[in-house]
Amino acid sequence: MPEPEPKIPFNDETRAKSSIKSLNSELSNLTPSALVTMFEIDLNKLIETKGINLQDQAKDVNFIGDVNDGILRFHNNINIFNSYIIWRGKTYYPAPIAAEGFESTTKGVLPQPTLTIASQSETGADQLALLKHEIKKFGDIIGSKVVRRRTFAKYLDRINFFATRGDTRNLATLPQGYEPDPYAELPIDVYFIERKQTENKNVLTYQLSSALDMEGTKIPKRVIVSDKCVWQYRGIGCWYQCKEGGETSTYSDEKFPPLLKKAEISKLGAGGIDLGLPKKATAVANDKDEKIKDILQISRIVPKGRWEDNESYSKGDSVYISPEGDHIKYYFVCKKDGTIGSATIPPNAEHWIADECSKSLTGCRLRWGAGKGAADDRGCAIQKGELPFGGFPAARKMSRLG
Repeated sequence: MPEPEPKIPFNDETRAKSSIKSLNSELSNLTPSALVTMFEIDLNKLIETKGINLQDQAKDVNFIGDVNDGILRFHNNINIFNSYIIWRGKTYYPAPIAAEGFESTTKGVLPQPTLTIASQSETGADQLALLKHEIKKFGDIIGSKVVRRRTFAKYLDRINFFATRGDTRNLATLPQGYEPDPYAELPIDVYFIERKQTENKNVLTYQLSSALDMEGTKIPKRVIVSDKCVWQYRGIGCWYQCKEGGETSTYSDEKFPPLLKKAEISKLGAGGIDLGLPKKATAVANDKDEKIKDILQISRIVPKGRWEDNESYSKGDSVYISPEGDHIKYYFVCKKDGTIGSATIPPNAEHWIADECSKSLTGCRLRWGAGKGAADDRGCAIQKGELPFGGFPAARKMSRLG
């Protein structure tokens, strides 16, 4: 089965304008060429979530085509093409798919189309069999992107009209006014599978929604408060998280703290190397802004890394715990010499003081300092006025008297 990849310069503005003019002419034609509708179901979200290889899954249904890009392509123009069709070098397979509700209205309501897949054997060696195999195996394809493409038959790739797909010499009957043109395409519709609407032995129907559909979204997304920080301490927004590798001024992607990986800061490249993070994000104070060093009457706090149940700790030693699946390190400072064993695991208040933030500007300054390097030896690259405080100090209640 040929899978040509034509070199199409889609940035050719002159060619694109000519194609649009031709397309508009065809739309107003009293006897236009047959309209061809194609669908693309992007399973990359499922692939990423489930950690699967779609090409390997295709072997289970004896499908030998290329699905390495994670996109399954279909068309429902069976009356016109009772076989696969090729558009822009990509192969679209025939399937009993019905799509309704793509029409836009002037009422301001976004359309919520439905995609219905009729019952068909899962043993067929095609992409529909692969799609149904994935739905059956993983339960659903909620969140997958669906793209609807439309063009006229006269614009399809030339290879569609060879007597046989592998024979590039003999042409079959061509559509009236045939002129293959990869630019001549109606505006595409992009939706996402929102929910399964119907499922029985005959049909499977999914409801689609637009990326602009904000149904169910609550506002405000963030409450404006004047005197309290909304960030999770040491979490995203707060950023009081040390660089991996201790005192090193730069670090590679693999050494990014898990929290920063979660925020995808490593994707900033060179611009994300110096993020102003402290060299040491050690324990500082309790939730009342009382410095732990003053409470324990010690000169310094000694970082000891992750807490271990077989390790003996002394007064002033600092450890952290990080529950499985959590990207945040929770720090504690030892209160007694000779603390050891699972009976004294943090947050046992008899043996440990928890490092917590008061969620106030005072608590933020204790960690980040008022100027570069002001926070003891932690080396925070934060200047005055740059605290990552999550509140809005200027948002004060105003008196309405008078």
